Amino acid sequence: MLRTLAIALAASLAFGGAAPAAEGQGAHAQCKALAKLKAEFDAKTHVVQLTVGQFHFVEGVYVGSPSTPDGLPPGDGALLFSHEGDKDGIIVWTRGGLACAPIPVNERLIKLIVGIKTGALDGDGNEL
Repeated sequence: MLRTLAIALAASLAFGGAAPAAEGQGAHAQCKALAKLKAEFDAKTHVVQLTVGQFHFVEGVYVGSPSTPDGLPPGDGALLFSHEGDKDGIIVWTRGGLACAPIPVNERLIKLIVGIKTGALDGDGNEL
């Protein structure tokens, strides 16, 4: 099922990868409207906005990973997409109303992310 989610994300975003942002061409070239992206998934897809603390953690994972381009991820926030019944998921970087450069995350990393309690958000997405 994660494979289905990953394929759907890749197909719907149709990005050239994170390299254009790293090369200074701008993150918008690899982004899609977030509302449009969310509308493409079924009711079994869960989307969670990462808190500030969780975002900075995954930002560090991105920077330290040998499989991602040099530099920071192409967003100022992030969402965790998961599908009911799957243990793995996908991080989608956000920049305002745009969704950018998805990266797969495994169950182990998801457990670490959700264990971070700093930077909690209220129901409107504002930091508490």
